[in-house]
Amino acid sequence: MHTLQELRSGALIGTRRLDLSCGLHQLPPEVFELSDTLEVLNLSGNQLTRLPDDLSRLKRLKVIFCSDNPFTHLPEVLGECPGLQVVGFKACRIAHVPSTALPPALRWLILTDNE
Repeated sequence: MHTLQELRSGALIGTRRLDLSCGLHQLPPEVFELSDTLEVLNLSGNQLTRLPDDLSRLKRLKVIFCSDNPFTHLPEVLGECPGLQVVGFKACRIAHVPSTALPPALRWLILTDNE
């Protein structure tokens, strides 16, 4: 598990996988400094209810996990991430899955333990 301090200090530049579980209410802007390398983003176990509208700036992103967050719908911004293949939102509060939230390259969607 990575820390917010590591991310903010620049110690994670070049990383391909980022695991942040530290009570986040929003995605830290420093995550976008990893846009050239980040492939796996694990934001499970936070307090997120939305993802930023410019998430597609993470151009190498293939996998995102946002389990155990209070999302009530699958964020539509996921559909704008062309390389995203695996989406995991397990044990959230999702009751609505808009078709526009499904990325074009989606291979695996995990929505167990939701509404």
